[in-house]
Amino acid sequence: MSNWYQQINKSTDSILAKIQNQPFIKELMQGTLPKDVFQFYINQDALYLAQYKKVLALVGIKCRDENETQFFLDAATGIIHVENALHQHFVNADSFTTIASPTCELYTSYLSRIAHEKSIAVSIAAVLPCFTIYKQIGDYILENQTNKDNNPYQEWINTYGGEEFAASVEQAINIANKYAQTANQEELEMMNQAFLKASQLEWMFWDSAYRKEQWEI
Repeated sequence: MSNWYQQINKSTDSILAKIQNQPFIKELMQGTLPKDVFQFYINQDALYLAQYKKVLALVGIKCRDENETQFFLDAATGIIHVENALHQHFVNADSFTTIASPTCELYTSYLSRIAHEKSIAVSIAAVLPCFTIYKQIGDYILENQTNKDNNPYQEWINTYGGEEFAASVEQAINIANKYAQTANQEELEMMNQAFLKASQLEWMFWDSAYRKEQWEI
C-alpha cells in the first residue's frame, strides 16, 4: 500500500471533525477556555507525555532502520524539551497531581501494550495520531482564530501549528507508509484498528479534560 496514511486518515475524518467541534477546542481557539480546565488538561498531558516518550523510545528500538530508530528517539527527547517549556509556562505547581485520569490511564496503557506486544508497523500506527491529530488541530486553530495577539493559550497553539512540528509529523507519516508497504492484509487491518483506536482516544482525552474527569471511586 503506497499511501496507507492517506487512506486511514480519510476514513477517520469524522473523528477529526468531532475533535474540532469539541467545546475544549472551540474555547481554546477563542481564548475563553476556563483556566482551571486548561490546567487540568496540561497536568494530564504531562502525565501522558511522560509515558508516551517511553513508548516512542521502545518503538524506535524496534525499528529496522537506524535512521528510523534515531527519529523516534529524537522525538522522545524532543517531547521532554517541549513538555518542559510548555509546562513551565502553563502548569500550576501548587495544584499539580501525579494521578492520571481514567482516560489518560487508558490511553497510555493501550499504547504501551501495543508497543510491547504488536509488530513495529502496528506500534507506529498506534503512536501516529498523537503526531497527526495535534498537527491538524494546531493548523485548524491557526487558520480559524481571530485573536492571535491576545489568546492566553497562543504559545500552546503555536507549538503544534509550527513548521518544526510539521516536519516531524511528515517524517512519522513517511515511516508508517514505508512499513505499510510490506505489511500483509492481516497486519494492515491491525494498523488500521490501532490508528482508529488511538484517534478515538485523542477525542476522549480532550473530552475528559473538559469535564475534569475524576476517578469516581
